[in-house]
Amino acid sequence: MLFVREIKKIVKSIPYLIFVAAIIIGLFSQGVFRFNEDPLQEPQPGGVNGSYGYRYEEIPEMVMPSALSNLLSEFSNNNYTTYPIGFMKHVKLGEGEQAGMAEILSEITGISEETLLREVAGIDSAGSDNYTFQIGGDTMQQGEDDNFTIGSDAKQQNEPEKLTFAVRDDLEYSRFRELMKQADDLLGGSSKYAPDSLSQYGTVPLTYEEAKERYELALNADQITGGYARLFSDYAGAMVLSVLPVFLAVILCMKDQRAKMEALIYTKKTSAVKLTVIRYVALVTATMLPVLILSYLSNMVVWGSYSGMHLDYLAPLKYDSGWLMPSVMISTAIGMFLTELTGTPIAVAVQGLWWMFDINLGIKTVHSGYSLIRLAPRHNIGADTWFKTQDYLDNFQNLMQNRLLMAGLSLLLVIFTILIYEAKRKGKFGGNESIKRAFSSVRNRKNQSQA
Repeated sequence: MLFVREIKKIVKSIPYLIFVAAIIIGLFSQGVFRFNEDPLQEPQPGGVNGSYGYRYEEIPEMVMPSALSNLLSEFSNNNYTTYPIGFMKHVKLGEGEQAGMAEILSEITGISEETLLREVAGIDSAGSDNYTFQIGGDTMQQGEDDNFTIGSDAKQQNEPEKLTFAVRDDLEYSRFRELMKQADDLLGGSSKYAPDSLSQYGTVPLTYEEAKERYELALNADQITGGYARLFSDYAGAMVLSVLPVFLAVILCMKDQRAKMEALIYTKKTSAVKLTVIRYVALVTATMLPVLILSYLSNMVVWGSYSGMHLDYLAPLKYDSGWLMPSVMISTAIGMFLTELTGTPIAVAVQGLWWMFDINLGIKTVHSGYSLIRLAPRHNIGADTWFKTQDYLDNFQNLMQNRLLMAGLSLLLVIFTILIYEAKRKGKFGGNESIKRAFSSVRNRKNQSQA
């Protein structure tokens, strides 16, 4: 049977063994086989305020002073933190841009731009350095009225000069958000002042009732094991299964090309549809087999901790099929399609870049990332916060749309691969040779320039 032969060819290959080893090492490093060390605990009444954790909420009275404090600190040092494509970047503004930031701060605080530039940023009106006003540590204190008093002894006066900053009483929160958006734009975007990031400045302690509700959801909706299976899927999808399957697909297709199997494949009576579909299904099956085993090993370590409780023993299978398999499908389909189209391993670079951008662009949503075009959805929440099951339930429809889109794109690429196979059989497609020659010429020119 062709399917069995394909499976045997894959699982007996060295690349497959390396693939399995990479999955095990990658997941082990994330602690997915130590979930028993993080048991689900029922919250007890009478805890100290904040002992049940906290939640982010965009409360204007909390967000405005906290965001102002952070912006003042970065403004004083002209050192702003942003996260373009997920990587931390320190931005230093030019004098004109600093003046623009001073204008934003001036509207928020009511203090003149000149004072801000001179006393905080250390730039006087003549453009020469006056002194740098360090914010943070002992020099900046917040009073009970949420005002910020900043002191400096840089002028070596007997009494330190103090400036007091506070959000203007008449500043509407809608206008404050607009000003934060201007600050974010001035920094090139992806800063902590973007409208979708302002909620991080508002943290509200969970009450006992809220913690109890989350615990009950973990027991009833997730049946405990569902939360651990979701956490495993988060790590597995983001770490390995969104990118590694492309290597298997590319290596298998390139191996056939090197072994001169193309002529045999293209002339066989077996249809292009059957050949392509069987190879694709074999690759996805071989990839998912160790994932299924590892997901159950990960989940089983917690079963003994919840003896006598109602557990969902099918949770790993459900999440493997619905959460992880679409990522494997799209990675495999890209590998087969681009390799057959170009005759080169370019699919590795394409999938690798997509994976890198997806992981890094979604770094702000690592705890809850379910956008439509995400390659690897995120829900990195463990038992210590009761899995935040409600967040998952609220985003379940978005998750299904995302996973169906990835599966649909995969099948579309498989159809395109079939068409390429069929065209090659009929001698109507030779594009891969020209593409390979183009790659060869690029390499030759590079080698000549190095010589």
